[in-house]
Amino acid sequence: MSRTVIFRCDAGHSPEIGTGHIARSKTLANSLVNNDLLNTEDIFFYTRDDPDFSLGQKYLKGSGLQYQVFPRNSLEANSTSELEILANSSASIIFMDRLETSSGLVKGLLESGKKVVTFDDYGPGRVHSDLAISAIFDDVEISNNLVKGYEYLILSRKTYHPKQIRSQIKKIVATFGGIDARDLCSFFLQNSLIISNLCSVDIVLGRCEESVLKNYLRFIESNNLKDRFNIYVSPSNYHEIIAEADLAITSGGLSIFEFSAYGIPSIALPQYEHQLRTIKNLGDAGICLPGTDNMNLSNEKFRDCIGKLTDDVNYRQSMAMEARKRIDGEGVQRITTLLKDKFSDIFYD
Repeated sequence: MSRTVIFRCDAGHSPEIGTGHIARSKTLANSLVNNDLLNTEDIFFYTRDDPDFSLGQKYLKGSGLQYQVFPRNSLEANSTSELEILANSSASIIFMDRLETSSGLVKGLLESGKKVVTFDDYGPGRVHSDLAISAIFDDVEISNNLVKGYEYLILSRKTYHPKQIRSQIKKIVATFGGIDARDLCSFFLQNSLIISNLCSVDIVLGRCEESVLKNYLRFIESNNLKDRFNIYVSPSNYHEIIAEADLAITSGGLSIFEFSAYGIPSIALPQYEHQLRTIKNLGDAGICLPGTDNMNLSNEKFRDCIGKLTDDVNYRQSMAMEARKRIDGEGVQRITTLLKDKFSDIFYD
């Protein structure tokens, strides 16, 4: 049997398509190689290059992983052309990382002899796949092919050393995903003037237009914050920066789970509706503090959250302990082992 695998995922500016799908697929692909289950040449990424989907190639370039870019909507999600391209490929197994797969797509791939694995899939195709992994969404219908829970989260680091909870917050780290679709950074900055002068703030941005960055820097300068506020754009030392936080301000993508794995208390602001579900679940579990009224940004609600976490070290300690208990950062290794056991005819011994 062919050992070729395809990761089918996108990154872009389209609603609810950021960079997280490709980020975690890259992490899993590298884990399969590092655990000697595949060689790098066995792995291909298929990604779109249509308007609003141009970031896939940019995030894969320089990764050391092979990829193919498909223009003219030929890889439109769940389309006939996407099915044809994937079914006619040499892959023995296809990893689908998207919010929704269709029954037609997954059934068609199975009929062509492919194995199919889906990740956090709300679509009807999930129940037909060989393996459905739902690490983030806990409200998917139970099925025989499903494994779910935070223990299957794919995060970008092998180990996460817990952050000591200090009595006083000295550093806040704010980050809003690879793409800040709602300009949450501006919302944060407008409300940041209540932060103590004894606290420094690191803002970590993904892709950012130069004009937008200049506006952020202009706000910082005009409010005399230059000595305490720093902005980093796609820094190579991302983990070193976020691991120093006493408090995180974050969106509801992978970053909130990264902070949780470090045991860093967080206030969460959703970019998209599916992130709101994530934030509510984490809030109910005592892992984060939702900073919005559902999808509505509220200055009063957000400032109340900052005040609550700033003033109550016991609350922050409780949140950190719960986060570390539920999210240990070892999900990629669990999935790697799961894949090896389930698809032993595909992966190397």
